[in-house]
Amino acid sequence: MNPQTQQKLRIFLNDKLNKIYNETRDDKPKLDLSYIKTQKGYEKSVIFDAFWGGGYEFTNNNGYQCYFYFKGGKRKQQLISITIDNISSSGWYATVGMLYRCMDEIAVIAEEMWKYKDDLEKQKKINEIARNSANTWLKSVMQNQQYSYYTTESEHKITLSIKLKNGMQLDIPIYYNRFQKIMLELPETIQQFVNTVNNCKIKVSVRNSKPKQQWITKIIHNS
Repeated sequence: MNPQTQQKLRIFLNDKLNKIYNETRDDKPKLDLSYIKTQKGYEKSVIFDAFWGGGYEFTNNNGYQCYFYFKGGKRKQQLISITIDNISSSGWYATVGMLYRCMDEIAVIAEEMWKYKDDLEKQKKINEIARNSANTWLKSVMQNQQYSYYTTESEHKITLSIKLKNGMQLDIPIYYNRFQKIMLELPETIQQFVNTVNNCKIKVSVRNSKPKQQWITKIIHNS
């Protein structure tokens, strides 16, 4: 499993814990280990100790794990974490009620995570095919152009950078999920920007606008 997939799955588990936390933050039942063992299908491991404190690990027969632990020191903190397929969520401030909710819902969370993981793997394969096709198309398009260029690749796109005058460059994102449409319009788009920028007498920069930018808008009324 690549690091990007691991990070997305970890974020997925953290989001699930966040939802449970928001729904149980006022629930503070007492910790009843015998109830957990007999009614929820979990076996309590030996209490574990570490430099930061100690706690309990609850392991289900299906391999799901819930950790309820605490940090020592001046600020004693009760934390919870869940682990599925060696993907662990972060330590989350918790009550015992949150532990119960996690243990009740972890099987459903695991099924959802496995489906999400499968979807990520499928999308990865689709992106790989699209990436290869986009690179092939791009080389074909650019071999007939008289521009100096280079490309950089990321998870969802290729960025084509065209060299302009005055130390400037034009960056064009080519997204894998719609690269065919972009490729058809690419030569004309490049030509338009090159003509505009290279013939400009002052140095300018063109980039995507910021979503939360406070634009000043003037309304002109025709008399």
